[in-house]
Amino acid sequence: QVARFVEETGIDLLAPAVGNVHGMLKHSPNPHLFVKKIKEFRKAANVPLVLHGGSGIPDEDFVQAIDAGVRIIHISTELRRAWRSGLEKGLAEHPAEVAPYKLMESALAEIKAVALARLRLFNKL
Repeated sequence: QVARFVEETGIDLLAPAVGNVHGMLKHSPNPHLFVKKIKEFRKAANVPLVLHGGSGIPDEDFVQAIDAGVRIIHISTELRRAWRSGLEKGLAEHPAEVAPYKLMESALAEIKAVALARLRLFNKL
């Protein structure tokens, strides 16, 4: 079915459900990926695979998913949580501050830390 879908639609990328969840669930354990399924999709699809809903997935699963054929990983929820955490730190450290650009420094630092950590992991650096 996957090969036919790719051929009939002409898609460039495929984002199959492989145990991931779009957005991090508040009261749920981290999802685990079905790496065997990723390998099957990659072989059948012959297009790059996307992990849409990568936030909250264990590092080991990311590495296995990349090795199995995932080429794009979306971690928007993880980045937004980093932004919120950094903003809260900035507000706690400077409770009287009202200038948004001053409070954004800590938010951006948190986002940068998460982004760099993920880039290192995804590129096996």
